[in-house]
Amino acid sequence: MEFSYAAKQAAGRVVVTLAGDVDLAAFRRFEAGLAQSWDGSTNLTIDCSAVTFLDSMGLRVLVRARQRAADHDRDVTLAAPSRPVLRVLQLAEVTSLFPIDDRTADVVAGEAPSGSPT
Repeated sequence: MEFSYAAKQAAGRVVVTLAGDVDLAAFRRFEAGLAQSWDGSTNLTIDCSAVTFLDSMGLRVLVRARQRAADHDRDVTLAAPSRPVLRVLQLAEVTSLFPIDDRTADVVAGEAPSGSPT
């Protein structure tokens, strides 16, 4: 599945939404998107609900973001991580590095999910 990246400011944090395969072919776009939209000085929420595949390069970007956030006493929260994302985090034994929120990023950011009544 084609990789996509979107970012916005919401509720005092940067909210990133990822979709598709976060792999060797996509990790540079993921890195560049983060570098452009997040300077590490605010908390970061990454919605992984639509990620269909995560390889070690995608995991590398997540871990580096976590390290960068920690340097600024901030956190990186994974919102609604998909089964493939959770599996890689478990295999790499890094689940404890990331707070996990079962809600999608639009809910975390205080917005109504698409298609829900307001």
